[in-house]
Amino acid sequence: MKIDPTVKKETIYVCVVTLILSMLMESVFLILRQWHLTVLFGNLVGAGTGILNFFLLGLAVQKAVKNEETRAKEILRASHALRYALMVILVLIAILIPSVFNMWATLISLLFATIAVYTRAIFNKDKKTGTVSAPAAADNADNGGDGKE
Repeated sequence: MKIDPTVKKETIYVCVVTLILSMLMESVFLILRQWHLTVLFGNLVGAGTGILNFFLLGLAVQKAVKNEETRAKEILRASHALRYALMVILVLIAILIPSVFNMWATLISLLFATIAVYTRAIFNKDKKTGTVSAPAAADNADNGGDGKE
């Protein structure tokens, strides 16, 4: 499957914002004199998982829009379940091995991709129509497209 240019563009945006927030978090750990190599490893696992989750969501939405409605819902539900199972497994590994991963760095950096999606939606809001960008629409599609959490 060829990756849609929009998926690429938005994933790069999420990567950049996640990198900025990761550097900020690392700086806070340094300032508080709590930085260890485990913080870096936790940050890498959490941020990487968040970015991978976003990218896989983009691929699922890309695939879903090419199908009829019932099949599209099935694709998104399966994608949702698999992506969150992946996140749970990676976070559990990070929490269960505290000698390698800092739990707080892992959990905080896992949120960075979500923050990136919401900031993109805020900054891309069309002033005239009140519509939001593709990531916000994709986030809505991830919830079954009904607008409910």
